[in-house]
Amino acid sequence: MSTERQLWDKVEQQKQQQPSTAAGGYTVLWGEADPEARPDGMTWVPETGTLTYDLWDAQREAVEALHGDADLTLFLAGYGSGKSLIGARWLIKQALEYPGGRFMAMGIDFSKARDSTFRTLFEQLPGDRTAVVTSSYNGPETSPIVTDYNRQEHRLTLVNDSEIILGSADRWNRYAGISISGFWGDEVAHYSDLHDLLEMIGSRLRGVDGPKKQLWTTTGSGKGALFDIAERGKDANDEPLGLAVEKVEASTLDNPYLDESTKERFKRQYGNTSREAEALHGGYSSSGGQLLTRDQLQFIHEDNLEFQAAEYHVGVDLSYTGDAAKAEANDSDYTAVTLVIYDRQTQQATCIDFQRTRGKTLRQTLQWLGAQLADIPAPVVKIEEVGASKWFIQEARNEIPGRVQAVTPGNRSKESRLTEMGILFERGDVQLMNSDVDENLGYDPHWRNWVREWINLGTNDSSPDILDSTYYALQNLSLGGDTENRIGPIESCDPWG
Repeated sequence: MSTERQLWDKVEQQKQQQPSTAAGGYTVLWGEADPEARPDGMTWVPETGTLTYDLWDAQREAVEALHGDADLTLFLAGYGSGKSLIGARWLIKQALEYPGGRFMAMGIDFSKARDSTFRTLFEQLPGDRTAVVTSSYNGPETSPIVTDYNRQEHRLTLVNDSEIILGSADRWNRYAGISISGFWGDEVAHYSDLHDLLEMIGSRLRGVDGPKKQLWTTTGSGKGALFDIAERGKDANDEPLGLAVEKVEASTLDNPYLDESTKERFKRQYGNTSREAEALHGGYSSSGGQLLTRDQLQFIHEDNLEFQAAEYHVGVDLSYTGDAAKAEANDSDYTAVTLVIYDRQTQQATCIDFQRTRGKTLRQTLQWLGAQLADIPAPVVKIEEVGASKWFIQEARNEIPGRVQAVTPGNRSKESRLTEMGILFERGDVQLMNSDVDENLGYDPHWRNWVREWINLGTNDSSPDILDSTYYALQNLSLGGDTENRIGPIESCDPWG
């Protein structure tokens, strides 16, 4: 008797031998993983209009689940496991097989999805430079299976009149009135209204031809809404979900398309941390829904500190509200400064101090910063280069001691960047200095506001000015004896895909 896998392969072989039935003469097939022969896992034959996407074992299991009875298929996977690839490829295949259908690809928000979810979707289109989108170049439209890419309406139209709508989870209610054929949600664990969105999408899978299926691809970030839906089968009211959910787990370390050096680096970075299950093995982080926990922090008393080759790095998170009374009344953001001593010999960083202020003009803030740095030898001062800070940086180079650098946080979200910083603290590559220890707190009371921002990151009242300044102070430092392990605008990995 044939196994399900053998029957699946036989169907695909038969389809490949038959003339295409897709409008415009295009067919999408699933192929076997062969990283050496096809490093991109994708083959396009213009003469026959045949597009073949290769799948490794976990990806194939997800595709098979989508052919079953499940209403929702969850691909829960570690970083670099091909989550976004399988989502994009499945959606393109469905859109070509259902002429006139309307499908949706959704990211966390347009800013994040533009450089991850949507870019991956465009990269999976046959053709050259399909992911390049500039003011004068519309890459997706160069693909032979695409007739139009409307940037303003965030809509991709294929040659068979099927549409792929590019959606944003932070504005999910704007799609409440449309009918869709199938849905792909990328990094759904990071959606703020996942229960409400699931209810809305479920009600919109009607009215147009299509598989009427949902595919979610994501890492497992704590035990929040995603855990309730996928593991407990519960809705927002803790009632039975009423949907058939099938979960496929994928480990980063099993992906044959990821090179061994990258896998080893991921193991060094995330192994034996609270995020190992999430980052590597297709599980949930042990943070219980919080992005950062107190247990990740390590303190060292100043009497136990020894530096062999010390450098002073200062991070500045600049805020501007030029009226002290209004700043206090409106609880506006602070300008925060964090001082870090980095030991080039041990490649370890110690947070020595932080200060913050608000309600000052930019000129007053510049004077205040100069006073904070007056006694620090040759500091490297890192200031985020956005908006009014460009003037501030230029003036700082003339008026404050040390070397001033303009830094940028890159395209990743604040929560994502600071959560990555948490790994460095958890491993002990970065620590906080104690002078006096409060027996109730367990650390120096000076760090109270710093720790409060740490454990509140991601909540509604989170305003991590101090954490941002700490991030900038640590930016581009080699930490933990690994020259690739550093934080900055280009990270050692991309959690979104």
